[in-house]
Amino acid sequence: MGFDTDNQRVIIHVKDVNDESPYFINRPLPMQAVVQLNAPPNTPVFTLQARDPDTDHNIHYFIVRDRTGGRFEVDERSGVVRTRGTDPFQLDMEYVLYVKAEDQNGRVDERRYQSTPEERLSIVGGKRAPQFYMPNYEAEIPENQKKDSDIISVKAKSFADREIRYTLKAQGQGAGTFNIGPTSGIVKLAKELDFEDLRQPHVYSLVVTATEDSGGFSTSVELTIRVTDVNDNSPKFELPDYQAHNVDEDIPLGTSILKVKATDADSGANAEIEYQVSDDHFAVDSNGIVNNNKQLDADNNNAYYEFSVTAKDKGEPAKTGTATVRIYTKNKNDEEPKFSQQVYTPNVDENAGPNTLVTTVVASDKDGDNVRFGFVGGTTSSGQFVIEEITGVIRLHGKAISLDRDKYELNVTAMDDGSCCVNGAQTVHTSTAVVVVFITDVNDNKPVFKECGTYAPQVEEGAPNGSPVIKVHATDEDKGVNGQVKYSIVQQPNQKGTKFTVDEETGEVTTNKVFDREGDDGKFVSVTVKATDQGDPSLEGVCSFTVEITDVNDNPPLFDRQKYVENVKQDASIGTNILRVSASDEDADNNGAIVYTLSAPSNPNDLEYFEIQPESGWIVLKKPLDRERYRLRVKASDRGEPPTTADVDVELDVVDRNNKPPLWDRSVYGPFRELENVTVGTVVASVKARFRETYKLEAKAQDKGFPQLSRSVEVQIDVVDRANNPPIWDHVVYGPIYIKENMNVGAKVVSIKARSNNGAQQLASEATVFIMLEDVNDEIPLFTEREQETVLEGEPIGTKVTQVNAIDKDGTFPNNQVYYFIVDSPRNEGKDFFEINMQTGEVFTKVVFDREKQGAYALEVEARDGAPSARPNSGQDPNSG
Repeated sequence: MGFDTDNQRVIIHVKDVNDESPYFINRPLPMQAVVQLNAPPNTPVFTLQARDPDTDHNIHYFIVRDRTGGRFEVDERSGVVRTRGTDPFQLDMEYVLYVKAEDQNGRVDERRYQSTPEERLSIVGGKRAPQFYMPNYEAEIPENQKKDSDIISVKAKSFADREIRYTLKAQGQGAGTFNIGPTSGIVKLAKELDFEDLRQPHVYSLVVTATEDSGGFSTSVELTIRVTDVNDNSPKFELPDYQAHNVDEDIPLGTSILKVKATDADSGANAEIEYQVSDDHFAVDSNGIVNNNKQLDADNNNAYYEFSVTAKDKGEPAKTGTATVRIYTKNKNDEEPKFSQQVYTPNVDENAGPNTLVTTVVASDKDGDNVRFGFVGGTTSSGQFVIEEITGVIRLHGKAISLDRDKYELNVTAMDDGSCCVNGAQTVHTSTAVVVVFITDVNDNKPVFKECGTYAPQVEEGAPNGSPVIKVHATDEDKGVNGQVKYSIVQQPNQKGTKFTVDEETGEVTTNKVFDREGDDGKFVSVTVKATDQGDPSLEGVCSFTVEITDVNDNPPLFDRQKYVENVKQDASIGTNILRVSASDEDADNNGAIVYTLSAPSNPNDLEYFEIQPESGWIVLKKPLDRERYRLRVKASDRGEPPTTADVDVELDVVDRNNKPPLWDRSVYGPFRELENVTVGTVVASVKARFRETYKLEAKAQDKGFPQLSRSVEVQIDVVDRANNPPIWDHVVYGPIYIKENMNVGAKVVSIKARSNNGAQQLASEATVFIMLEDVNDEIPLFTEREQETVLEGEPIGTKVTQVNAIDKDGTFPNNQVYYFIVDSPRNEGKDFFEINMQTGEVFTKVVFDREKQGAYALEVEARDGAPSARPNSGQDPNSG
């Protein structure tokens, strides 16, 4: 059944939707311009140019933010920026506008249109330096780029419309390799390149400078030129010819016979090599292993094969190199081969890489037959192990290695070739042996405190010796003794004894002293724990952290006087500050915060007259005085739990301001009886009067003899004024006074002076002395840990090995700035093999290492600080550690 068909062409017009935002096309960026100092109004200085992919765009230009004070305006449609006003523009002043372009046919919402991001337009009065069209330039060229050929063109814009001259300068290596046309800006190759020449860098960092003629301005831009490898080196074999002798003619197909190797000095694919042979009896794999592709025939070939092997790289076009291969075969067969031992027990390191030698099995045949080796089953590979048939060499295979067992058992075979006699190959003899490969752990992992950064233990001051602090834990990924970790405390420099101990097995850190937060120990104590594995040589890891000594309320308040005595005017008004008591507490926070309370143990009624401000310690009058003396007691309590307290007595004597005559405390004194032989100066009696400056008395002494004898004496008593004016300082504030932190004990810091009013009562006043302690360079940079690192043999020069770190505890720059150096000493065996970055402490190789020549290097590095030392006998040299 047939169908009728017809075709119709349909044209579909896609209608554009205004969904694209405009964008500026002005170049170069950022936008820059100049304005003449005497430019009249409406002078054009710059034209904004924007594009919009939409077909129905309607672009308008605006000034978003004006930082010029209204000196410019922009034409909304044309984008021309013109001057405004008649005032002259200032030379070298920068006038900044932030501008944008809007598509007013493309709405974002009811209030906004699609627009460009804000762009900064910089306008400078008078002149400004040229501007490159690119912020930086890059180019890539092959190493066979022809001399004098063009590399790249750079261009700068002159705002003064002057001709620009270009110059070129190399940063680092590569001076003279490139030049630039002084007027064209075209960079050319001035020297021939060779990618394989180690003296030539692969990346050239250059600086191009554009300078206006006639002494104009100049500006610079970075130019980076990368050189790529070209396949200009042919593969080269290590030997001109290779030979294999006594190869059995009946070896299985695909048997490895010998290995060839070629190298190519190029890089990347240009250095990747594949091999080919000219005789179809043989084949060669990508590793250069030559094996038989057909059955060998020693008789017909005179026991001799000669052919060419070709090494071909993967460059475009490819390059080749050739060598000659000679394989000698021999027919012989006789008695059973005998291994030199029935069990081989080699050791292989756990981190052994591909193709690592395991052992060589040896078998001999008494009749002189050649012997081929393999594994039971007729293969040359067993798991991760391969054996060379001819040599008996057992290696790890060439792929990734994972030795995750303690030992591997391999059953190896030795087969003779019957070459001892005619037709000997008809009888083949085989013997077996066992190879037990023991995997030995390599101490290549140092202990690591994975949670060191989280350690923030606390210990109460006064906690007994042996109190627990924290349990640290380090892990070592090695096996056996190499992974067993023991802990110890690292003693700080110049420290006698250690403040902490650590259980070497469990990592439990305990105190080794009783800490006093208010004493020499302070609030924080640093401790460094070291974890050492039991390998030989051992590896170490360290962890430094800070132990906070928490406060205990172990210090009571202490008043600044043993007793307070003060005169109070009888007519003092209510609310008068009478006396301020002051106590201090060395504890911290609430344990050191003091509250004052008032009591009157001698006469509770005294409390009716006075009260104390609990925070300041001021005793305040709250009732008119009507007695001669008041005795109070002030208690200072801290806010600890429980609180500690201290008491002090306060005696207040009321000074009478009236003119009453002095009063004796008694109207009659005596009689007083004394022996006649009393010593001169002995007190006979005490009499007392109040409120007179001078008292004149007559005292009489009379004995009990018969007749009685007596004598009188005149006594004058002078009342000394009790001063109530405190000492006066010659300055309220002294300082700031700057002293060095290493100033000798007893050295003079500052002189202070106060004037007193002589009196019987001791009074006090306060002044403030500001002493600023200045840092001196007295700390030695100390390395945070002893480094033990590894580097693979064959790594290129400049390979990073490790990064050392030292800390200088000085408080200011440059005293605490640390620089790193390789110690230049005959005993420093690694000084010629490594180099160090002075700023960062990164250590890099200076040579390509060969482990078979030397397996380890001791490198001594030094850390120096950045200023002359303030330590004794330093000779003004920086401190070093």
